[in-house]
Amino acid sequence: MPVSTAVLAFGIPVIVYRRFYDENDTVRFRMYPIYSLSPHYTNAYTQRLGTHPAKAADHRDAFEVDRARIIHSFVFRRLQSKTQIFGLNESAFLRTRLTHSLEVSNIAKAVTAVLNNAIWPEYPGGEIAQEYASLRGPIDTSLIEASALAHDLGHPPFGHRGEEALNHCVLSRWADKSNGFEGNGQTLRILTNENLEVHQERNGLNLTRGVLLGILKYPATFGELANRDVFADAGPAPPFRPWAPPKCIHNEELPVLEWLLECFPDHDAKRFREWTPRENKHAKTLYKTLEASIIELSDDIAYGTHDVEDAFFGGLISPERIIGYMDKSEFENAAVYEEYVNLIMRMGHGEEGTPRRDLVYQKKGAASALLGKLISAATLKKDDGFENPHMRWNATLPHDHRLALEALKNSVYEHVISGPQVQALEYRGGYIILKLFEALIDAPELIAGKPGYLIREAGSDEKRLRALADYIAGMTDDYAERLYNKLFQPGAGSVFDRI
Repeated sequence: MPVSTAVLAFGIPVIVYRRFYDENDTVRFRMYPIYSLSPHYTNAYTQRLGTHPAKAADHRDAFEVDRARIIHSFVFRRLQSKTQIFGLNESAFLRTRLTHSLEVSNIAKAVTAVLNNAIWPEYPGGEIAQEYASLRGPIDTSLIEASALAHDLGHPPFGHRGEEALNHCVLSRWADKSNGFEGNGQTLRILTNENLEVHQERNGLNLTRGVLLGILKYPATFGELANRDVFADAGPAPPFRPWAPPKCIHNEELPVLEWLLECFPDHDAKRFREWTPRENKHAKTLYKTLEASIIELSDDIAYGTHDVEDAFFGGLISPERIIGYMDKSEFENAAVYEEYVNLIMRMGHGEEGTPRRDLVYQKKGAASALLGKLISAATLKKDDGFENPHMRWNATLPHDHRLALEALKNSVYEHVISGPQVQALEYRGGYIILKLFEALIDAPELIAGKPGYLIREAGSDEKRLRALADYIAGMTDDYAERLYNKLFQPGAGSVFDRI
């Protein structure tokens, strides 16, 4: 496939597209924005919290550097041993946090291509569609990939029960009950705190403002969003679910949030941080950047398709049950409803009359078609309350496609994640975290290396709580189990095991 070079409107000669021939032997061009920043991204989006000594003859742009840092980090590799939904030892076929993150990144790249085609239909020729003129250029694929790869870095072992158990451990000991633990907030903390993950500079991986904004799903602090009445009624843990935290960042990362929003007009920054209270629930943030909305949509699509595929494999749900969550009368276009019904049925059963040896191809083909249908439906919505285009535009799905995705997600949550098979494993994981925290907060001398030093030398009770939460959140499922067994199971472990 011949490669062509073009000079874009912003004057940078780069490899930007490839020539190919369609079914009529007509020359066509497909966009490949390689190592070039769109004018949609000003210098503010490539700034970092710390210094960034450039490598000699580095051909990469700032977002490509971020993507590489994430992939080569310790915390990214640990995702291979963290639960997505099913236990890690259930089957090599089932997904982990690592494979999920890779799939979300791939979906996000595809969603970005769909949106970029709407923004600039004849790229690199022609002009931006008038409706999206304020964007000034395409969405950067490298930024999106990097943000997607990093979006789950902060999640602790054992899924959501692990998050809830860790929140209980921190919140119940915090002096004024104003701070706890939340997985998304931990992601921002890992990427910006020098004590958790360090590249060659300080400030964690020292990523660009653009990529950090891409992973910032909830721009408000724990103290702002937490409904204390919810926790007051929660009682002891277990059970863990009553201790679910608000979707937020930790209070300690407020300076990072303020730095991230410095590049926006004051009105936009203030509105972006708004949230709404909810009765008998935690308050909820209202806004995301364009890039963060793409990551969230891609995460939802992965959850609604890949996790369904895993559930079918495990025999935990049937396609008929999923379809029961789709009310045909709510669809604006009955044909769209029928298309999704057909794909879900084929994904679960294959086509009637297909030889057994060919069913796997039928099911995988239907899963791929379902994924492609949701991705291709992605579109942009506008909020004129914002001036900056990064906040004014968000990715979304049209009404009917959103209904189908919600049916997929809700059925998996209620019949798989909330089912006894998965809940039993998550309960066990939450209990492990609870007992580890109880033991280590009183005996930090059991922890070697830098984590032990940070906990022992913390200057306050709150800092000690956060340092221990950082340590436990960074554990893999397997490491947490081995440490639990060493501390609490007679005859388990060895003096040569490193804690």
